[in-house]
Amino acid sequence: MDQNYELPHAIDMERELLSAMLIRRGEIIPKVSNIVTAEDFYRPEHQIIFRVILELYAQGNPSNSLGIWEEVNKSKDRGKIDFSYLKYVELSIHTNAYAVGHAKIIKEKSELRRLMLAGEVLTQTAQLGLKPLAEIIAEHQIALDAINQSSKPLNKSSFKEYFADLFDGDVDEMKIYADRKTGFVNLDEHQYFTPGLYVIGATPAAGKTTFCWQLLEQLARQGENCVYYTYEMSRLELYAKSLARELFKRDEQTTLTAAQIRRGAHSQELRGIVKEFATTTLNLNVFELQDETVDDLLKLLKPLCTDKAKAPVVCLDYLQIMPTGRESTKLGIDETVRKLKKFQRDTNTTFIVISSFNRTNYAQTVSFESFKDSGNIEYTADVVWALQLNVINEIKGGELVSETRRKIDEAKKQQPRQIHLKCLKNRQGTNYDCYFEYHSAHDYFEPCESFDEIDLPSQTNQKDDAE
Repeated sequence: MDQNYELPHAIDMERELLSAMLIRRGEIIPKVSNIVTAEDFYRPEHQIIFRVILELYAQGNPSNSLGIWEEVNKSKDRGKIDFSYLKYVELSIHTNAYAVGHAKIIKEKSELRRLMLAGEVLTQTAQLGLKPLAEIIAEHQIALDAINQSSKPLNKSSFKEYFADLFDGDVDEMKIYADRKTGFVNLDEHQYFTPGLYVIGATPAAGKTTFCWQLLEQLARQGENCVYYTYEMSRLELYAKSLARELFKRDEQTTLTAAQIRRGAHSQELRGIVKEFATTTLNLNVFELQDETVDDLLKLLKPLCTDKAKAPVVCLDYLQIMPTGRESTKLGIDETVRKLKKFQRDTNTTFIVISSFNRTNYAQTVSFESFKDSGNIEYTADVVWALQLNVINEIKGGELVSETRRKIDEAKKQQPRQIHLKCLKNRQGTNYDCYFEYHSAHDYFEPCESFDEIDLPSQTNQKDDAE
């Protein structure tokens, strides 16, 4: 079959995966063999090496280049591999930390090759007119179903098998994230920021979008690959927040806000920052969404996760506005969160999902009841954060509604606002509290100690800002 294009492949990752299978007595072998088969490798030599490694492992014999060479020379594949290449493969990598990620990418490339080749057969059969249309479609559907089924291996392991063969590999995989920091020093004292599903809700004026955008920018500056999916804000609104924050961090006397920057306000200092940002390589990307469902979003995201061994940090802004086909908002959100969690687990993505609160809970201390139509977030999410104005902690039960509103309105006028982050659920450890001074006019969250007393000003100059 003539091909005018190169089929997808990942030769370097194939070689590195085989190398990882040769170290530490092949402890990663059971895990990666649940993901790929020999036929998933693009190079014929790699297919042979993979089969021999599995054969030696099944016999209880650790693999090395010499052992593989001897086995190949006993088989029908004699003469198909040079010993020098086997030695090159063996020395290609010295860690199995990326083995699972590599295996997933190799599997993805293999499925793409099969899909493209199946498409060629379909095209040629249709062009030649050798079969009825219904028969062509039926055969093609069978081929697609086979490809789809092969991409869903069961991740099964027994108690003994897990601790004998898989435990160390799983730990090594998590070690990649051991030093990952959010950039908020108080949050980093409490939270291991490993892959998972993080949900953050907030009362109005607590700055949930600004907090998440700053968090992703801080992660990107540490080399993380970050993606921000937004249904409400434009890329101009988000990137203007970065400019306003950076300008404020360099000069606290600045009067330029993100809203003013969007309308064309400028200064010499701002122009310098724009030029600096224009030459800065940060993996922080914005996708503006409109009518995309969770399935559409995950299709967009999948290539970003499968092309790299380390999956990205992804923020979704926000949950309640995402379209669903369900008859109720609650059922739609339940389905969305379940799909996000499954995708997260399959790809090691880190999701940060923004959620709104019930209006009836705006003036009450945050809890799981605060989440608007949140469905089963408390069961599915790994970590649940809630942001609120700190003054809400000071509101007493039975207080007049008018007095409560006055206190909240005054707290919103503060510069900086006093914000309390409350961790309601944490599968990575214990729950905790963090505090921030939120310079809302400049889109900047600054970690601080807890607020012992509330000092609400009677009059404050409120600058032009947007959450």
